[in-house]
Amino acid sequence: MFASISDSLAKTEAVFEKLRERAEQRPPELTREWFDQALFKTRSNQVSAYLDEAETNARRLAEVPPDSPVFNIMNEIVQEQLTALVQALYRG
Repeated sequence: MFASISDSLAKTEAVFEKLRERAEQRPPELTREWFDQALFKTRSNQVSAYLDEAETNARRLAEVPPDSPVFNIMNEIVQEQLTALVQALYRG
């Protein structure tokens, strides 16, 4: 677990910075639907839109107390979104 919210936020920002760098190496437009419609609310052909949604969710999660009833649900969503983005951006 992170030592503090600021520590968590710094790590979150670093993760998304790396994902955005990787996304810049790929075409900005998606030629087909990359992600399960249940995983993202975003409906776009721009990878940056999916990164924006996941980053927003991660920032919101950082503000939720771990004992909150929604923490586990939000955490699962953020983890699944990050996994999907990493798989999409780093696959050969």
